[in-house]
Amino acid sequence: MERFLETAKKSALLAGEILLQNLGKITPDKAEEKKLNDFVSYVDRRSEEIIRQTIKDKFPEHAFLGEEEGQRGENPFLWIVDPLDGTKNYLHQFPMFAISIALKREDEVVLGLVYEPLRKDMFYAIKGKGAFRNGEKIHIVKELSHKRALIATAFPFREKDKFPQFLEAFREIYYLVSDIRRGGVAALDLAYTGAGIFSAFYEFGLSIWDIAAGSLIVKEAGGVVLDFKGGKDYLKTGNIVAGEEKLVQKIVEILKKYF
Repeated sequence: MERFLETAKKSALLAGEILLQNLGKITPDKAEEKKLNDFVSYVDRRSEEIIRQTIKDKFPEHAFLGEEEGQRGENPFLWIVDPLDGTKNYLHQFPMFAISIALKREDEVVLGLVYEPLRKDMFYAIKGKGAFRNGEKIHIVKELSHKRALIATAFPFREKDKFPQFLEAFREIYYLVSDIRRGGVAALDLAYTGAGIFSAFYEFGLSIWDIAAGSLIVKEAGGVVLDFKGGKDYLKTGNIVAGEEKLVQKIVEILKKYF
């Protein structure tokens, strides 16, 4: 499994260089919408291409699922990649975006890596081996009063018709905790939860490449990951609650009433 991790690290670093080299080349105040979209698509594709090629060079038989190109190949080992999580942030030069790389074996995620190029911050986990940040072991926040907990979420950008019920749930959860942050990068929110920065994270309507890597990092850091019904189908539904177990259960109880 270590050789898989080293390949994931190498591909993330290479893709990170692509993102940094192109950061700020086009900004929303200086380009039309189509040009912006074309630029983001180009950066996304270049990042994904270099990740895919780096993995293919080492493990040519493995399958690959990327946000940009979809799935290629059939194999018990499937790499799941988001080459640029936080596209809007990247375009506006809001300093929070990431690369997410996961490896699934059969039906189980066995490796997860989230890389934040601007800070050169790398979070990763191997199933059964713990979670790490730049080589140092990380753990979720435990034994913290819910009233002191800082958590993260994001607005429903894919299913905006559900915004009213999201706000109802948000209101209840807001009074449960100390405060809520919204960074717009699910992979990083999960990594930060694993590192004990956030006590929990919840969001709905996500894709598997948004959460596959981060969910393993949270679990290997000692947290739990559930869907909005309290089950384990978060990779299929895209509805996820992750973090310290007691707080996650409280959040799930609230979300069940609205979703």
